[in-house]
Amino acid sequence: MEKLSYYTSIEGISLEHMVRYGKFDMRVKHFHNEYEIFYILEGTRSFFFNNRNFVAAKGDLILIDTNLIHMTKSISNDDSGHNRIILYLTPDKVQDFDTKYPSLHLTRFFHQHYGVYHLTQQQQNAFLDLYYLIKQECNDKKHNYKQAVELAITSYFLYLTRELDVQAPQNPLLPKEGKHQHVYEIADYLSQNYEKEISLEALAEQFYLSKYYICRLFKEVTGYTIREYINVIRIQHAKQYLEETDYSIARIAEIVGYGSTTHFEQTFKTYMTMSPLKYRKNLDIIKPLVLPVNP
Repeated sequence: MEKLSYYTSIEGISLEHMVRYGKFDMRVKHFHNEYEIFYILEGTRSFFFNNRNFVAAKGDLILIDTNLIHMTKSISNDDSGHNRIILYLTPDKVQDFDTKYPSLHLTRFFHQHYGVYHLTQQQQNAFLDLYYLIKQECNDKKHNYKQAVELAITSYFLYLTRELDVQAPQNPLLPKEGKHQHVYEIADYLSQNYEKEISLEALAEQFYLSKYYICRLFKEVTGYTIREYINVIRIQHAKQYLEETDYSIARIAEIVGYGSTTHFEQTFKTYMTMSPLKYRKNLDIIKPLVLPVNP
């Protein structure tokens, strides 16, 4: 069960306040063009990105870079729920901020500082002040309210870049009885060998574990099945090839590990909601920000 407490969107900026009751795991395992600033008002969440698992709780801020493969889920089956706010920014909007205020280097900031941050009370208040200001401006719609929102966000990022330049993000969960260590090693292996045909039997042999144990453990820690994780990594790379090269769809399918172009197109559409050909044709509309794909 969930309740959308607030939502607004203006020219590359979206703000969403959602309360969820009980256990909730993100249904869509994904990456997307938008940058996310995710703030937890109540509850605890597990985040999986960069092949590692992190825990975020009340008062924590999670910065999610564009095109970062990520997953969030409940910590346990008896989770009572969570209350969170997400500020979304499109690549075009971040680029616009960088053009207007080049010394902020927001694109670089997100690329270098994504992660989970335990905020001080003052830092928490700063984010909540931004939330309430955006909400009030968008509700009142007074003269130049869009400019007021942009200026507030710019001011907030000036504050945030100063604060986080001297504050390290939370470390991933340390191995617990080998549990996380096994999953981290498997995730790294899949990221480095995504273009190959990887069977469960081969993984079991590679890591000296039973294939049933691997399946259960990987899903428990990451929220992904082995096949889902391979597919999402492949599609992430395919998306970059579509953006940066003029390779044919068939060639890209082959490069990222699909023996069948049809299978590739179906999988791409599952994660991107459109075919590879349509995605490429829409690039002038989407105008994605091209960043290196982290293996």
